[in-house]
Amino acid sequence: AAFAMPANDRRKRQRTTTHSTRAVRDVVEGAASEESDEDAVPRVPGAAYGALLASLGARVGDSDDDSDGGSSEDDDGREGAGGSSDGDDAGEDEDEESSSEEADAAVASEDEDEDGEDEKDEDDAADDDGSSEEESESEGAIDGGGGDEDGGDEDTEVEGALRRHVRLGERLDDAASERLMTQKVTFPRDGATNGYEGANGLDVPSILDAPVVSQAKLAERWKTVTGSSGFASAKQQEFYSMIASYVDVQHGDRALIGDQGAAGQQLNDEILDAVCLHVVDHVTRTRNRVMKNNEALAKKAKAGKKVMEDDLPRDQGFVRPTVLFLTPMRNVAGRAIMRLLDLCPAAHGRNDSVNKLERIEEDFLAYEGSDSDDDNDSDGGGAGKKKKKYKGYVPEDHKAMFKGNTDDHFRLGMKLTKASVRLYVDFFGADIIFASPLGLVTALQDEKSAADFLSAIEILVIDHAHVIQMQNWAHVITIADAMNALPKEMRDCDIQRVHESHLNGFSKHLRQTILLSAFQTPEQNAFFNRRCVNFEGKVRLKTVHKGVLGQLTIKTRQQFERVHMKAADVVNADDIRFKYFVKNTLPRIRENPEPGVVIFVSSYFDFVRVRNLLTKEEVSFSVNSEYTEPREAARARTLFADGRKRVLLLTERAHFYFRRRIKAAREICFYSLPEHANFYPELVSYLAGSRAVAGSAVSVQETTHVAGVSALFSKLDALKLERIVGTARASKMTANTEHPMFLFV
Repeated sequence: AAFAMPANDRRKRQRTTTHSTRAVRDVVEGAASEESDEDAVPRVPGAAYGALLASLGARVGDSDDDSDGGSSEDDDGREGAGGSSDGDDAGEDEDEESSSEEADAAVASEDEDEDGEDEKDEDDAADDDGSSEEESESEGAIDGGGGDEDGGDEDTEVEGALRRHVRLGERLDDAASERLMTQKVTFPRDGATNGYEGANGLDVPSILDAPVVSQAKLAERWKTVTGSSGFASAKQQEFYSMIASYVDVQHGDRALIGDQGAAGQQLNDEILDAVCLHVVDHVTRTRNRVMKNNEALAKKAKAGKKVMEDDLPRDQGFVRPTVLFLTPMRNVAGRAIMRLLDLCPAAHGRNDSVNKLERIEEDFLAYEGSDSDDDNDSDGGGAGKKKKKYKGYVPEDHKAMFKGNTDDHFRLGMKLTKASVRLYVDFFGADIIFASPLGLVTALQDEKSAADFLSAIEILVIDHAHVIQMQNWAHVITIADAMNALPKEMRDCDIQRVHESHLNGFSKHLRQTILLSAFQTPEQNAFFNRRCVNFEGKVRLKTVHKGVLGQLTIKTRQQFERVHMKAADVVNADDIRFKYFVKNTLPRIRENPEPGVVIFVSSYFDFVRVRNLLTKEEVSFSVNSEYTEPREAARARTLFADGRKRVLLLTERAHFYFRRRIKAAREICFYSLPEHANFYPELVSYLAGSRAVAGSAVSVQETTHVAGVSALFSKLDALKLERIVGTARASKMTANTEHPMFLFV
């Protein structure tokens, strides 16, 4: 059993499990013969968990009338039944002004201690949810039990979902888990460059012609925002079809687009639009199911009918939050928040449908100082907002990524109701949590029960994972390990309505993970393979790269040296590379009579190792790392440019964050290839700059072989290598064991 229950409760639970299984079997056998609801929205074939939210016999789709009508608790799934729908909306707004009870300090949103008004709003969210649980037993829905009077409205698509729920919640053993992990699924793509490959999936997701959502209002909102009821491109169509089937998705072709609307929302981002639509639809389905169950049970209670425990639906988790959105910085989160609000119908009903929009702009979208002496106020911004001014050589992708507030420590709770959206709410009263890995890890360290709000996460979105990896990928591992665990404390939870699979500790098998990154890395692949164990399966986008060698602006000698490694050498890969560098590369650097060698290192641990080596060998060098103070970094580049330091040691994270231009470089030595392929042509372009600074009359086109590039790689660097030289070349370079040197001009 999941909990240490008393003996009587354990026996009662065993009887309940047996009766529930029989009831499920009866519903499954009778579902095919019963007439389905004409207004029900058809589910995506193979979307087991999407239908699973109907919770053991509930209807799959909601009619438009059902979503608009209903009693007062429709404004929030866990709230009580009393009054009208309009009255409940008004009461919620009034409560935000008057409520004074304390919120849970350990898991509140990041700004719980800043002002009294925010604390009141957070208290309201916690109080609304807490008070509703007192009535949940009497209001508990029947829509999911074996004796549901609405059983005739079952959609035949639920049949497969019910069988899977029973199997996952009660019968999944180690052998079955192993079979799921080894099962393979393929997605044939004729004539396509990129395609998806899958593993341990039960069904191959089908490609949808248009988004399948639970409410007509959401479909109308999608059409209004995007200008079409369908998809913007085949790329968006395939991606949405994958995430709509609730499989784990690793998308390694995520690019940040700098287009923003007047409200700060992200524009022209097909991937983000698909994710936001999927998240809003998922939360809407979840809350509507709980609300309809509450209403059905309230009607039975009013009629004097006694509801047995076996008839109570399993439609909830231990806590309310079901979606976790991880982003690296505030500006990225702010764009996603505003885009989600743009697509959410509840945010466009009244003038006060969304609270604290001004605070969102200040905390997530405003500019955070400047790096220039002659700053000007932003064109449409208010006082106190400063735009960063970049040099001409700074690429556009860097400007788009660091536009706005780049703070990496934040967390925010968002609550979706029927007619409003509430921001900065307590985590236990939120539906969606936006946070950075650092901000969430610090919250988890407050107390032992701080991770309880992550116990019922059903969708995990990791956006711009390649940027998070430049921060600290270990935080993502910590969060994933703490997620979907049994809570340490029970907070306003009706245990009789919790999913059986959650009680049995299988909730991680029902969590969908959407991993979005500009490229794939071994760390991301390891996370996706080991910590994403979705029962529905997983798919990964396979991308064919053309390489970046064609983007070089100068002609120079590029020598790629393969460090011999085997697959079994992955543990000692760093030692093998270091020994090769000491034996083959360092002597060439020391024998070079001219200064101007830039040694590029992608890992900080390798940087420390190389720095200690250069110090030991008494090589004259300067340092530019992510931890170097700006003044010291500028001085180090000046000493290098003047020739007073022969070597400049540069880390990838320093180049990622600052994009500092290096002068007087005559040779670029890649101790390890960069994760970001666009860094390669940027660094090589510094060779032309050094030629111009030297005052030579030779043109850039005539500098062939004057400067050079040397790069070390191994078989374990296949992902990095293919992004630089191309997929076809990389496969030959890693497979060829006779020739360890490869020369490009």
